[in-house]
Amino acid sequence: MDRPPEREPGVTGPQIHLDSPATPTKDSVLPEERFVHALRACVTELLQENNNQMNKLHAAVEDLKPKKSSTDTKTAFWNTYKTISDEFDKDYQQKYSTDLDTTLIFAGLFSAVTSAFIIQIQPEIQATPGTPATDTGILLGLPSTVLVAQCLLFVSLSATLLAALLAVLGKQWLMYYSSAGERGTIEARGLERQRKFDGLRRWKLDTIMQLFPLMLQFALLVFAVGLSVYLWTVHHALSIVV
Repeated sequence: MDRPPEREPGVTGPQIHLDSPATPTKDSVLPEERFVHALRACVTELLQENNNQMNKLHAAVEDLKPKKSSTDTKTAFWNTYKTISDEFDKDYQQKYSTDLDTTLIFAGLFSAVTSAFIIQIQPEIQATPGTPATDTGILLGLPSTVLVAQCLLFVSLSATLLAALLAVLGKQWLMYYSSAGERGTIEARGLERQRKFDGLRRWKLDTIMQLFPLMLQFALLVFAVGLSVYLWTVHHALSIVV
């Protein structure tokens, strides 16, 4: 059996070590290891993105939370009082201002109509030179129905004018009340507004405002009765219709 030639002493050359493994290269990595590395990188990226989203969500929730006011309790109370009272006063003034405007318009028109009828009937009860009359100037033999009708018309006119006068006063009260709280600190404005509101309640402004329509209805009823009484002297059927 042939043996390999022995190397002569002193001669060097490449030596091969069979027991030392070769250094692994990129091509020598297994596909499973590549997949594991890629999966690990994806998971790391997803976790980082999830953390960023959680931080943003937490910041948004913190922004939605009501912030603690730096003002003290008294200032916070008067701020809340002003907000609520402004809403109430706006509705309060709008309601009664509209009612008062309607009352004034109706009272003006109705008083003009009543005055026209009074002027029309006045010559019938007033004495003229040469006609018999009483010491007060009223004709003798005047039908009582005409005198009653004239009295009722005057009562109707008086009630209408009284309602108009009270409506004007009501407008002035509302203007004075709305001027509350224009100057000073928020506490001073709140106290001034409350003082005026208590005054309106003490003087029963709500009750007085509700009397205006009743007074006008009363004046209209008295006017209708007076007109009917006067027409009774003219024509019975016409008086019944009225």
